[in-house]
Parts: sequence; structure tokens; C-alpha cells
Amino acid sequence: MIEVLNRWALFVYGPLLDDRKRLIQEKRSGAYGASVAESVHRDIRRLGGVRPPREFVFMDRAAIGLGSVFMHLKAEINWYRLFHELIDDFDEAVLVARQTSALAAAGVPAPVLANRRPRR
Repeated sequence: MIEVLNRWALFVYGPLLDDRKRLIQEKRSGAYGASVAESVHRDIRRLGGVRPPREFVFMDRAAIGLGSVFMHLKAEINWYRLFHELIDDFDEAVLVARQTSALAAAGVPAPVLANRRPRR
């Protein structure tokens, strides 16, 4: 299962691992992506399926949608450097404080947050 999921991850996030200016999809066709998606979906079903967290589904759809836009625009960018510029100053403590404040402002009770178990 890990091998199959890694095939999908490499397709979607591969441009972030490649430190050079490039197209988001160098095959220049959505047919390649459709082929990868179809084979991954088939293999996941064959292996018994997997239930991804909701967050993964959202991020996956966003990545595919944005990738389609970048393909249409024929955007050539160093995706690796762009990504690293976005995350270089990431601070988990700042994120936790911001999320805690937002959830409190939305009226989410603190004990509910403290008792949340991570999904497996």
C-alpha cells in the first residue's frame, strides 16, 4: 500500500522535490495524470482500500486543481524554491496559538480540542 500511495505522492508533489525551473507536469498532458490516478486507484482497491483523512482529500484536490491551472498557463517555475520560501519561517508555536485563538473565537469548547485524538 505504501508503494502505491508513494506513486501518487511523487506524481502530485514531485515538482517540489526537484530544485530546478520546470513545468508542473513535464508530460504536457492531463492524460498522464489521469493514467497515474487510474492505476493508483485500481491498486488501492485491489489492496483493500484506504480511508484518507478529510484534510488529505482537500489538499489533494487543491493540488490537482492548481496543477491543472499551472499546466494550462504553461508556467515554468522552480517549485522547490517557491515551496521552501513559503515554509522557511514556519513556526509551529505560532500556528498553534493562531488556531487556538480562532477555535475559541468560533466557540469550540477547549476540552473538545484537548480530547481530540489524531486519526490513524
